[in-house]
Amino acid sequence: MNKVLLITDLLFVATVTVIGYNNDGFDKTPVLLKILVGAAFASCIIRHINFYRHTKRIY
Repeated sequence: MNKVLLITDLLFVATVTVIGYNNDGFDKTPVLLKILVGAAFASCIIRHINFYRHTKRIY
C-alpha cells in the first residue's frame, strides 16, 4: 500500500510538472484540465486520509 501511494503521488507531481512546463504555467491551461488536476489532487488527499485511518500511521 505504501508503494502504491508513493508511485501515484510521484505520477501526479510529474503530470503537473509536465503540464506546467508545456503550457508555460497553469495560466494558459484550459479550465477543464484545471478541474481535472484539482480532482486528482483531492483524490490523493482522500487516499492519504483513508490510509492513515486504516493503518494509524503516515506512510
